[in-house]
Amino acid sequence: MNDLATAALWRRATAATLDATLGALVWVWSAMCLVIGVWGFRDSPLELEYAALLAAAVLVLGAALHLVYHVAFVGGCGQTPGRMALGIAVVRRDGRAAGYGRALVRSLGGWLSVLTLGLGALGVLLTRERRGLADWMAGTRVVRI
Repeated sequence: MNDLATAALWRRATAATLDATLGALVWVWSAMCLVIGVWGFRDSPLELEYAALLAAAVLVLGAALHLVYHVAFVGGCGQTPGRMALGIAVVRRDGRAAGYGRALVRSLGGWLSVLTLGLGALGVLLTRERRGLADWMAGTRVVRI
């Protein structure tokens, strides 16, 4: 183990809030373009089944954007823009770069934490290294840089 200091909970929470805000803005913009594009090519009002399909497409778009955002940034440089602003990074337990594979596992582990209504995130509050389920699955941790 190396001597990188574990990131404080407030830094992680603030970075997550910044990333969520940025992600929501990109998602809303993309969803608006999708909806306007679909409605722009129609002559008649949208039927209920097509409206439901469009709503599902908007949700899938959000999930895909979230996955690409986190995997690309964490896998590429270890930091999302929110983490960059707060001076923290995701690294492997030994301090080396996480890489794209671990970033993907970490992002999927984050979704699993959400599906368990936050139980997977309890490790962030209760462990010394502040590692939640996503970090345990990916073999990563969040440190100050």
